[in-house]
Amino acid sequence: MILIDTTLTTPAENLAFDEAMLEVADRDSETSLERVIPEVLRLWEMPSPCVVLGRASKWAEEANAIACERDSVPILRRVSGGASIVAGPGCLMYSVLLSYQIRPAWRMLDSAHSEVMTRMRQAVQNSLNSLNTPVQIDLQGTCDLTLNNRKFSGNALRCKRQWMLYHGTIMVAMPLEWITEYLLEPPRQPDYREKRVHSSFVVNLMDGHIGAATSLEFKNLLQKHIAVAWNATPIGTDTWFQQEVAEESARLMQSRYSDPLWHRQR
Repeated sequence: MILIDTTLTTPAENLAFDEAMLEVADRDSETSLERVIPEVLRLWEMPSPCVVLGRASKWAEEANAIACERDSVPILRRVSGGASIVAGPGCLMYSVLLSYQIRPAWRMLDSAHSEVMTRMRQAVQNSLNSLNTPVQIDLQGTCDLTLNNRKFSGNALRCKRQWMLYHGTIMVAMPLEWITEYLLEPPRQPDYREKRVHSSFVVNLMDGHIGAATSLEFKNLLQKHIAVAWNATPIGTDTWFQQEVAEESARLMQSRYSDPLWHRQR
């Protein structure tokens, strides 16, 4: 697996890049017998706050459009399922591009959730353990990571014929008032939430009292442990795969992600 540490200029470009990785991998697996398509771990961060709707989310039910418009916070739509999120600086984003040829059992979604989240939970736990922080990270719901029964990581996936994109959030030190301000209470909630409002349900990992480490130091430590969990190796930026992803991302920006009507389709 290769490691891509790429954060683009705008929230929309970052979402387009994720979808482009999946489209290029699945397309080339059908048309090219010579190229070896790599599995990918991408680590990145939204450059500014935004609301990201799930593929089937309804704009009016999940986003506080009035507050978002007032504060110039974009409301965008991603290619994967799940509920809406707020992301921005202080929230580490990860994206894993996975091959069914390498991992055929992961076509079963329960297996995919278990395998991915086991690795992500352990990476977070190892990061905290290395700082001698005596807290326990748990997996709750379908694919949430929690600290003291409060959620700091939400995750989603998108499946194609031969490849899967699994991506999610890890809140390290993001202003939690963004979530309260820009999201409505979700229409679909896991049982363990127990109808708690956002401010009582979500938490930053930095709130777990991780010693003298700064948020940047902890984020860098977390990235290293995630890369180890996936055995991901950094590569250069001029590979054929990254070039094709950049081209596909530009096409998706033009056809979808730059179009307000596409984001507001539901």
